[in-house]
Parts: sequence; C-alpha cells; structure tokens
Amino acid sequence: MCTLALPMIVALVAQAPPAGDSKDERAARLEFMRKTLATYEVHPASNPSARYRFQAEPVLRFTNPVGSTVDGGIFFWIGEDGRPEAAVQAFLMRGGNYWVHDFTSLATGPIVADSSSGVVWNPSRGGVEFKPIPDAPKPAESAEARLRQMRDLAQRFSVSDDFREQGWQALRPMPKPFARYGKAGSTLIDGAVFCFALGTDPEAYLILEASPGKDGPEWRFGLAPQTSYALKASWKGREVWTIPNRRPWNAAEPFYGHRYRPEE
Repeated sequence: MCTLALPMIVALVAQAPPAGDSKDERAARLEFMRKTLATYEVHPASNPSARYRFQAEPVLRFTNPVGSTVDGGIFFWIGEDGRPEAAVQAFLMRGGNYWVHDFTSLATGPIVADSSSGVVWNPSRGGVEFKPIPDAPKPAESAEARLRQMRDLAQRFSVSDDFREQGWQALRPMPKPFARYGKAGSTLIDGAVFCFALGTDPEAYLILEASPGKDGPEWRFGLAPQTSYALKASWKGREVWTIPNRRPWNAAEPFYGHRYRPEE
C-alpha cells in the first residue's frame, strides 16, 4: 500500500460514504468502492476494444492497523482467459478525508485504464515478468494435484518490504490464492495469484503459472508490488526478485496510485 501524499485529486460524483465501523457503514463503503472502480475501463494498450472485465466482488477486504488505512478492498480486472490482468487496492485513509486507488499491473505487456475524463493510467511496460521456478516438479495431470503443487511452491517463497523505509519486514503469506485460472491443453494450463501481506494489508503478489516450456509443461513465477516501498523475494532462501522504493504517482509505471476526495 502507498501512504505517501499524492498530487492527483479526482472528484467523483458519488457521495462520500460514512467512516464508522457498523455493518451498514461497512456495506456502504463497499458499494462506494464498487461504483467508483467500475468507472474505469482497463484494456491492453494494443487493443482498446478488448476490455478486461471488472470483478465487482473484492478478493479481500482489509484494514492496516500499523498504517493509515481504515477500510479497503482488493479488486481485479479479468482477461478473456480468466487471468487477472490488473489489480486495484481501494482504501479509505484514517480520518476519512480521502480515498486512494493503488493500481498494479499483473499483465506481461502495456495496459491502459480510461475513465470518462480520459486516460488515468498507462504503464509503458508489463507489470510481471515470468521465469521458470528452479527445481520445480512437472505440473501434475489433475487440477486438484496442481493446486496442491502451487500451494507448496508458494510456501517456499518469502517476501519482505521496507515499510516506510524503516527496515525490512517479513510479509505474511496469505493462506488461499486470490484467483485461480487456466485451461488444460491450452498455452495457459493453470495459474493462481497468491498474496503476501503486512498484517492484513497486501503488499506483493506472487503469480504461479503452468505453461508449455522447451521440455514440456513447467511451472513459472512472477511477482508484482502492491506498494511503493522496496520489496525483495526469495525462493528457498535465494533472492530471485527485487524492486526499489518508488514514487507512486507516475502513471507510466506498473504501480500507480492517486487519491481523490468524493463530492460532499
């Protein structure tokens, strides 16, 4: 999650939802998140007509007791093959003064997010680069066995972030994948999106996919940030991915955040 001050403020027509903790107030905030996020249209940069489907149900609802988040949710935009191509973390800052949308590309190529006011986010490159997992077993024949393999592989990864640039902290692997997709016999046999969190606040995604390799189907991995702070990941104790601390308000980057104050 990005908690830095962001310069872009977008006024939306929705009324600001209440910031309390009652069941009705939480329900109102969820509906607000759904409506505001549905105003974005996300698609490959090369094909504006191939719009990804916004998944209106969040894959996670969370708070961050060590940060500044009162309430938030993670939502996906889904590609034609069921694969999540972009994620957004929408959350209300403590004090209820403004909301933040943190976009993350889970795609392998450039994508674009449009709204009625024009282009909002247009990363110039993909957010995920896949690599074979060293010493991984061959993907199993059945979907159930492949899921067991993915869970086992995910447990062998570890991810840390330099939260607020105050030193590295180990992130907690969340027990269930956020998404499962793929089709046996296709070029994307199977896949799942896992998450590593600080408390309950997602900070990084681990994507595992089974796809054809030079010696038959193989497991590959890719990682993507859900924060502007530095991250590093290891496989069986060997570092395999790092990303430095970044400024979050560059709309040409795969991770981008902006804040807005709803109209009162």
